[in-house]
Amino acid sequence: MKAVLFDLDDTLYPEIEFVKSGFRSIARYLSPRYHFDENALFAQMLHILQRDGRGKVFDTLLHELNLYTEERVKLLVYLYRSHCPTICLYEDVLPILEYLRQRNMLLGIVTDGMASVQRNKITALGLDKLFDVIICTDEMGKECWKPSVIPYKAALDFLQVHPSEATYVGDDASKDFLGPNSLGMLTIQVNRSMQKNSIDIISGAAKAKFIVKGLREILGIIEGGYDAY
Repeated sequence: MKAVLFDLDDTLYPEIEFVKSGFRSIARYLSPRYHFDENALFAQMLHILQRDGRGKVFDTLLHELNLYTEERVKLLVYLYRSHCPTICLYEDVLPILEYLRQRNMLLGIVTDGMASVQRNKITALGLDKLFDVIICTDEMGKECWKPSVIPYKAALDFLQVHPSEATYVGDDASKDFLGPNSLGMLTIQVNRSMQKNSIDIISGAAKAKFIVKGLREILGIIEGGYDAY
């Protein structure tokens, strides 16, 4: 194996921490302007997220505060997406990257999401100097978002590595592995909570060849010590 490519969100850091960081930035913006308690606003957004899911948190918040306008919603979305996040890597990430680097592995990231947001995350996590190639699929166009094979091919072409000599490590079985599987890459799903629904529902070409609880477990797989899941 010559290269290991990684997903970003919920693979190298917990995405909920980005969400909380964004909510905190919104609370800091609204609090002094409209005389609400910052911590109460933050808790209110978390409650809306837990109750209703993602997508309309800011609409609902502004309605509940009697502040709703379309322009304010767009402003809050902008502030959320453009804020400099306070986020941290999972504790196993840096040791694994260092181990792989010591073994002369090439390292890359292939990540979906709005490119500017993903770049802000990468900078905040200090990852921009740790990887040989970072592909934000959005910078290639929406048609190149996962499960497209194009970003994986681009990363491997940049690294000058054949797919059979590369591994992709991600968390989302609904989109992360179909592309690299079709190219003949080794694929590993990191399922830190080992939720059964994310293991059992996905099968066939979209399923990772291996499923692990954390990054430390990928080492034996990459080095050829385990049979496929």
